[in-house]
Amino acid sequence: MENERIYSQELEEMRSQIEILKGKLSKQDIINEKHITRSIKTKMSEIKRTVAVSIIAGSLSLPYCTWIFYKFGLSLYFTIATCIMLAVCLIITIKQQYTLKNLDISQGNLIEVAEKLNKFKKHYHEWIKIALPIIVIWVSWLTYEGLTYMESGPIQTGFITGTIVGCVIGGIIGGRFNRNIVKKSTEILNQIDELLLTEEPVK
Repeated sequence: MENERIYSQELEEMRSQIEILKGKLSKQDIINEKHITRSIKTKMSEIKRTVAVSIIAGSLSLPYCTWIFYKFGLSLYFTIATCIMLAVCLIITIKQQYTLKNLDISQGNLIEVAEKLNKFKKHYHEWIKIALPIIVIWVSWLTYEGLTYMESGPIQTGFITGTIVGCVIGGIIGGRFNRNIVKKSTEILNQIDELLLTEEPVK
C-alpha cells in the first residue's frame, strides 16, 4: 500500500510537471508566432515602400520623357511608343501595389496570402526576362533617333551619352529593387510556412 501511495504521488508530480511544460511550450509558441508575424509585417512594409518608389519614379518619368524628347525633336512615333511603354509599366506596378495592399497577414487566410504573394514574387522574378529585351530595343531606338534627328555636335553626343549612362544607372537601381522584392517575398513565404506548421490541426 505504501509503495502504491508513493507511486501515485510520483505520478501526480509527473503529470503536474508535464502540464507546466506544456504551458511553457504553448507560451513559447505564442511568442514565436508574434515575432514571426511582426517580422512579416515589417518585410511587407519594406516591399510596399519599394514598389511605391517605383510608382513615383514612373509617374515622374512619363511627363519628363515626353517633354525632353519633344524638346530635342525626336520622332513622334518614338515619343508615343515610349509613353505607352512607361504607362503600361506604371499601370502594372500600381496593380502590384494594390495586390500587396489587400494582403492582410493578421486577418487573412495564410494559405491564400501565400498563394497571392507567390504570384506577386513570380511576377517580379519573371519580369526581368521581359524588361531586359525591351530596354535593349528602346535604347537602340533612342540612339538611332538621336543620330538621325539631332544635329551633330556636343549636344547630340551629350544627349546620347547621358541617356545611355542614365539607362545603365536606372537598370542597376531597378535590378536591385527587383532582387530586394523577390528576396523579401521569399523570406515572407518561408515565415508563413513556419506559421502554418505551428497551427494546431483542426479536430
